[in-house]
Amino acid sequence: MISTLSLLWEREDWGKTTLAKLVYNDFKENQYFQQKIWICVSDPFDEIRIAKAILESINKTSPNLTEFQALLQCIETTVSGKRFLLVLDDVWKHDHKKWEPLKICLSKGAPGSKILVTTRNESVAKMMGSVDTHLLRLLSDSECFALLSQIAFEEQKEHHNILEAIGREIAQKCGGLPLAAKTLGSLLRLKDTVQEWNIVLNSEIWQMEIAEFEIFPHLYLSYNELLPAVKRCFSYCAIFPKDLEINVNTLIRMWMAQGFLSGETAEKMELKGREYIQDLAVRSFFQDIEEDDLSGHIISCKMHDIIHDFAQFLTKSECFIVDITDDEDITAKEVFCRNARHLSWEDHGRASSPVLICSVEKLWSFLCAKYLPSHVLGTLKSVRVLNLSDCSLQELSPEIGKLIHLRYLDLSDNPIRELPRTLCDLYYLQTLNLNLCDNLSKLPEEIYKLINLRQLLVSNLRGATSIPQGLEKLTGLRTLSCFKTERGGSKLGWLKNLNQLQWHMKIIIDNLNEESDVIEAQNAALKNKNGIRSLEFVFRGDVGMDVMEALQPPPNLLRLIFYGYVGIEFPGWITTSLNNLKFVLIEKCSSLPPLGNLEFLEELSIWWMENMKYLGREFLGITGEGRAIAFPKLTSLRFYFCEEWTEWEDIREEEEEDIVSIMPCLLELVVYDCPNLKALPHRLLRWTPLDKMAISDSDLLIKQFKSRGGYEFLSPTCQVR
Repeated sequence: MISTLSLLWEREDWGKTTLAKLVYNDFKENQYFQQKIWICVSDPFDEIRIAKAILESINKTSPNLTEFQALLQCIETTVSGKRFLLVLDDVWKHDHKKWEPLKICLSKGAPGSKILVTTRNESVAKMMGSVDTHLLRLLSDSECFALLSQIAFEEQKEHHNILEAIGREIAQKCGGLPLAAKTLGSLLRLKDTVQEWNIVLNSEIWQMEIAEFEIFPHLYLSYNELLPAVKRCFSYCAIFPKDLEINVNTLIRMWMAQGFLSGETAEKMELKGREYIQDLAVRSFFQDIEEDDLSGHIISCKMHDIIHDFAQFLTKSECFIVDITDDEDITAKEVFCRNARHLSWEDHGRASSPVLICSVEKLWSFLCAKYLPSHVLGTLKSVRVLNLSDCSLQELSPEIGKLIHLRYLDLSDNPIRELPRTLCDLYYLQTLNLNLCDNLSKLPEEIYKLINLRQLLVSNLRGATSIPQGLEKLTGLRTLSCFKTERGGSKLGWLKNLNQLQWHMKIIIDNLNEESDVIEAQNAALKNKNGIRSLEFVFRGDVGMDVMEALQPPPNLLRLIFYGYVGIEFPGWITTSLNNLKFVLIEKCSSLPPLGNLEFLEELSIWWMENMKYLGREFLGITGEGRAIAFPKLTSLRFYFCEEWTEWEDIREEEEEDIVSIMPCLLELVVYDCPNLKALPHRLLRWTPLDKMAISDSDLLIKQFKSRGGYEFLSPTCQVR
């Protein structure tokens, strides 16, 4: 018996998703459910998309199936006999015929399986067959004030008592809605005087009778405080589907392409974009904020459903999301989309063309998913932003060269083999995304013509992919996510003048050990590219030490990744020049450098060290001369899949008096699938304040820790699993 539960609010969509996430995350850490699946449904209820999403969530790969019955059969096989938790978030449609086939195949799950539905509509809960429906009540005025004041008074303000009285009156206008209290609290946090708080309380917006204003008054108050440029950037977010995790770099590049960001240079425009992102986040227009550990920048966010509805209301004459299913009448959408400027289109190849419902030549943004009608491309005469990601494109029409206003082009996740020469006619192109285009044989020979290109995104360059020499002329590039060297092909020296490169870069290096290779490595002048903060080296074959020394990164590097290095020794600059490193990953290498000398290193991960049998004290950077400290800031140390590793050398008792400390900040130790490691270094780890230790698939260690002696160096509060 599969039980279905439902959550719904008394009014609108406020808080049910948050509560469902608490339930979901609570089960995420334990083993009661063998499968945990979260699907955002929204409108329309597309049973094929939902079926694919269920399989992708379970199998971690996208299913290569399109027929609904085949998908159902695959789901039934996958969940059969397993206890699962399935969350269907934000269900609108109460069409029993669409839900019933999914429900039948899910019924093959083991007893105790649960389906949790969040919805705004009680009839949807009944249609889903809920055995238990929870109607979430609205907040009281005092609860609204408590939530509002928690945010508004984050920092102590003058005239606190007077402001508190005004705040209680404002809380009464929240209508019991948590998001209203949160949004108004975020607004009031930015205001310090009694007069400013009174302006919010007495705003004319509260008296407006238009239906939309009755739903969004608290959002209008915050929205009206925004600068006109920020308003425009916020409302543009209506083009994204609900519950999408928005990549902030992508969003800023799209804003730049539309001309929404002012600034003389790309760097200043990006800084302006980040200011706008921060402003919108502070005012609670964005939620589920994720920040980069190294830069502190916001890297992803989401929009609450009602925030998204508000953005769509603001752009109702310009911005549209159209998701066509095979049983819908496309003409029903024509009236609304005829004058669209920004269109997000998804029809799975089953319906008609966007030409039928809007004037395509007027579009400034066209985001196409799953299927691109062949005749559409050449008609997008005004388009600035074109996203054709995951459209199953095997070739790109030469018509692309006619889109003379195009500034942002996303071709990622397509089986494209070759790009047309006409692509290089796009004079104004700023961003070209070729991530996950694994069949691409080469970049266009005339790429040097794209003199305004700032972002070239290529997540991986396989053996067949070649880079043309013209790349070295694109001196304005700020992002080159991957660069590959090869005999008779691209050379490291081509990077010489690309000094605007920022943040992360991956360099694939093939068999470089000749004198000419040393010169090319020196010409690359990586140490002068101070904008690069994260650098990944992938080695394929032997690389001479002279070449390695010449590859010295900039001194302010924060993240370093080494993959496949077979040299016995590492270059000296790792421990002598990179004094700001915070994160290091070593994978499939022959040895480890003495990383204990890195003063600011916080995270160290070691993977697939196939030839490592013994880890000695030299890894700590302790020379035995004078009193020593190793890994002074390290908080996390992880070992994965080191199957030949048998011994981790401990320090000797007589050495302890010469050591100041070892890993004095280490909080987490992970040992995963290291089956031959016999013991952990007790004296060494006795210096650490370990808070969490995880040992998995390492039988000898697990056996040791079943005895009391295995825990003697751990504090009583340390969690061991």
